[in-house]
Amino acid sequence: MTGTIPSFINKGQPKTAWPDWLLKHAVGRPDENGSFLIRTKVGKDEDLRARVHKGAIVFERNGIAYTRPDADDARRFITEMEEAEKPDPKTAPAAAAPKKPFVMKRVNPPKPKPVGRKFAAPKGNPPSIEMRNPGELRIDDSYQRSIDTGPSRALINRIANDWDWRMCLPLVVSKRDDGYFYVIDGQHRLAASNLRTDIPFLPCCVFVFESVAEEAKMFVAMNRARRAVNRLDDFHAAQASGNEDALAIKGLIEAVGFTVSRKTGSGAWAPGEVAFTSAIGKARRRHGERVVMTALEIMAEAFKGERLVVGSPVFTGICAILVDTELQPDRARLLAGVRTLDMPGWASLIAECKGGTDRNKHIRDFLLAAYSDAQVAA
Repeated sequence: MTGTIPSFINKGQPKTAWPDWLLKHAVGRPDENGSFLIRTKVGKDEDLRARVHKGAIVFERNGIAYTRPDADDARRFITEMEEAEKPDPKTAPAAAAPKKPFVMKRVNPPKPKPVGRKFAAPKGNPPSIEMRNPGELRIDDSYQRSIDTGPSRALINRIANDWDWRMCLPLVVSKRDDGYFYVIDGQHRLAASNLRTDIPFLPCCVFVFESVAEEAKMFVAMNRARRAVNRLDDFHAAQASGNEDALAIKGLIEAVGFTVSRKTGSGAWAPGEVAFTSAIGKARRRHGERVVMTALEIMAEAFKGERLVVGSPVFTGICAILVDTELQPDRARLLAGVRTLDMPGWASLIAECKGGTDRNKHIRDFLLAAYSDAQVAA
């Protein structure tokens, strides 16, 4: 480039080698592929971000940074700007008007006529649309749902077997301060692409969030808008976003040696994994943390090493006995009553019930009888 217009060709140089004029327009760090973002402008007031790919040129004119694929294209672009700034001889006044700086203009469809409705200001910043290698994309298990289930594996295999670019919508991705990219929406497409060897990149809408908690909130919002999120996935997203109730429930579960399951199917649960977080939350709101803690402690002792396949109704039944003010149950006797059956035995008992109300009453009556027998035998 010549003249007084400063320019810079991106050859993947470290940021320390960039000129000062470029640094003031740069946004964040360069990516691993050598590209980086700059602030630019479209129209008179609309600020945007543009990506400077490796080999492209970036230059500054009238205090605004622009990027073009190469120097020749940049020269043509500058010439177009200069031509656009020349006054029209048919309309120009006798005295030459001062030149106005050229800015790129976006062609927008006609604005609809106002109908009196006002909207709130848009939230967040526009994304950059990028093609990313699947190896660059990561998953944060703290809020993402598990795909290690039968339906998810079937969906992933179906996408991989019948890959169709026309159906591959952009993945929603968060670029974090450490430079890594985390998928918020699209992990099934990512998993399917990793099964193949001919998918070198995936289209991505790349956003920048303030924190992982904000990512988790967006995950919940996006999935609820499209389909219902199951309660366990909702719980994991809530605790990842810093929800106080979810964190308290997680603390109660882990305090007795249990863990919160990542999987919704009981066949995939490991011993000591809890999936009935909704039942725990309901009991905590209704009876308090002391009752919840005692019920979980009893289950931890009674079903050590077992998969809690019907943990929710058993937990609810134990809580119902614990809050019986007339009975005022003894903890040791209640534990003995719960131990009357192992977890498969409780599952068989519950299978005899017709519905939720009948099941809860059936479990409570059985526990009361088992408690009474344990009391007589004491």
